[in-house]
Parts: sequence; structure tokens; C-alpha cells
Amino acid sequence: MFRDALIIFRKELKNVFKDPRTVFAVLLLPMLIMPVIFLVMNAVSQSQAKTYENAVYSLKVTNLPDERFLKILEGMISFELVDELNEETVKDFENSIVVEFPPNSAERIENGERIDALVFYNSTSRGSAYGAQMVQNALASYSSFLLSEKLLEHGLTIEDLNPVNVEKIDVAPEESQGTEILATLIPYLLLIYIFAGAMNIGLDTTAGEKERGSMPVLLVNQVSRSSIATGKILYVMTIAILNSIFTFIGLIIAFKLGGPAFGAENLNLSSLSVSTLVGLFITLLTMSGLAAALIVLLGSIARNVKEGSGYVMPIYIMAIVLGIATMQMESPDNPLLYLIPLVNSIFVMKDIITVNFVTARFLLMLISNLAYVSIFIYFLTRVFNSERIMDSSGS
Repeated sequence: MFRDALIIFRKELKNVFKDPRTVFAVLLLPMLIMPVIFLVMNAVSQSQAKTYENAVYSLKVTNLPDERFLKILEGMISFELVDELNEETVKDFENSIVVEFPPNSAERIENGERIDALVFYNSTSRGSAYGAQMVQNALASYSSFLLSEKLLEHGLTIEDLNPVNVEKIDVAPEESQGTEILATLIPYLLLIYIFAGAMNIGLDTTAGEKERGSMPVLLVNQVSRSSIATGKILYVMTIAILNSIFTFIGLIIAFKLGGPAFGAENLNLSSLSVSTLVGLFITLLTMSGLAAALIVLLGSIARNVKEGSGYVMPIYIMAIVLGIATMQMESPDNPLLYLIPLVNSIFVMKDIITVNFVTARFLLMLISNLAYVSIFIYFLTRVFNSERIMDSSGS
């Protein structure tokens, strides 16, 4: 049986690698798209930051306590004072902010009274929002400066107001530190790209063959229907794995190129050791097999590719929702959750990446996923044995 399945597998795989466009879409594009996305986002982010930093802001300050606030603000942004501005017209001017101190603010500060400063800005203008943030930072610095003056009159400093110094010490194993971002993104992206890589290929090799009329030719061969089912699942599974692996490589390259803007300086890429990669690959195999078996089954039931897409798309959306829902979750202790397909693979990958591997969880995931794949192969074989289903071309 397995020998026949390998023949089907090689035949399908050979057809894919004969088409350079498919090779590019399956292998090269997933590896390139992540670095390109990160580089573009990084370039846009830096460009926007420079734009806001170099902009000249229109500023109006009412009831200014003293010029020292403006001196502090000059060190943060460039601005020109505009008397025509007010809290109503600030929305009509680009990069404009109004700062309003209470009346007699200088005297109130001199008397040690607390004052409330109002900052008016336009939140729909990124420039105005950036300028308002800088004004807020300047106000905080100005407040600290005034506080320091008052404390000096009594022979104290700001440090004297903080008798407790706090230092955080990470006691996690060194190899686990800096893996939070990896454990958040990698399982989610691998899950998404497994389905993305398997969906089109899986529908083409099932519903697509029905439409082209090649499925009946395959079924009349002296090959068991279970071998055909297994071969097609292995084929779709391989494409999904290749798509995910090259996406993973692209993600690591993206982190390397992304720089501080994406927290890359805090990543512990050394945690991706040989044992970690092997564990991820085994988990990836079972998750890909599950996705491939499900997609091939739904594609075989469908009369054409369009109908098959309608069957698969809700599963794909569910995978996205599961990925998003579990991004910030820690691996649970409840063993029953490791029997839930897809969710169990995500949690196990998190365990592996953060070097918190638990053998029992891994085995539960492995056994349950293999059981689900076996069930799908059984039903897929029954579908292939149904002449009514397989003869329906939908035309």
C-alpha cells in the first residue's frame, strides 16, 4: 500500500516542480515576503519618524509660567509661536498644538500650588499627535525641573524621594530568555502558511482533477483507493511543509534585517538549536499532515474547485482565529487541551521555542494528530470508493 502511495506522491510532486512559477510561489516567495514586509515597514517607519522630527510645529502657549518650558521643548522639536491658533482652530492647521496653562500660573508655581496644563491637538494628524507627545514629554521634564528646585531649597534631591530602588532579575534559563517574540509569532505564522500552502495545491489535486476529468483515469488504475488517498495527502503535506519552512527562514531573515524597530535586538535566536528545530519540524509534520488530510478530504467531496474553496475557507479562517487567539497565551497544564487539533500543535511549539519542553504534552499532541490524520484517510478512502461522489464533475 505505502509503495503505491509513494508512486502517487512522486507523480504529483513531479508535476509541481516542472512549473517554475509554482516553485517560485511555493519556495521562494514565502522566504522573500517576510523580509520584504519588514524592510518596507522599517523604511516607512524611519521615514515617518524623520519627517516628524524635522517638522516645524505651529505652537501657541497661553499663560506661560516662564521661558524655561520653551527652552526644554526646543530640545525636542522645532516650533514657531502662532498667536492665531486656539483650541477650536488647531484641527485646521497641520502640525499644530495649543498649550494652555491656568491664569497666574507663574505665581501659583511660586507658591507651590499644583497647576493643570491642557494640550490641544488633532489626533487624526500624525504630526500633531507626535508634536503633542513631545509637548507632554517637555511638560514632564519641566515638572521635574520645578520639583528639583523646590527640593533643593530644603537640601533634598529627586532621588531622595525614591528610597526603594527596584532591579528586575530574570531567573529564567539563559536559553529561554528573549524567546517571547519568537514563541508568539512563529507558531501563528507556521499555522497560517501551512494552510495557505496546502489549500490551493490540495484543491487542485482533488476538485481540480475532477474538473479536468483526470480523476477517473487515476481511479481505474490497479492501485488501492487508500494508497491514492495517502499519496495525495503526502503530496499536499510536503508542499505545506516546504512553504512553512521557507516562511520560517524568511521570518528569521526578517528579524535579522528588521533591527530595533521590531525588537530584534532582544531576540534570542540562539535558542533555535538543533534539538529545538527538530522538535519544531516533528510538530510541523503532524500539523501539516492534519491540514493536508482535511483539505484533501474536503476537496474530494467538492464537485469543483469553487465549491471546494467554499468548504475549505471556513477552516482557513478558523485557523487564523485560533492562531490569533493563542498568540499571547501560555501553554496550559490541562492535558485535554493537547487533544484539540491545531491548538495542541501551537502550544507544543511554544513549549519547544521557550525551552519548556514537556514530554507528555508532546506525546499527546503527536498521538492525537496522527489519530486525526488516520481518521481523515479512512473517510477519504470511502470518498474515493464512492462512484457517485467521484464521478460528479459539477459541470
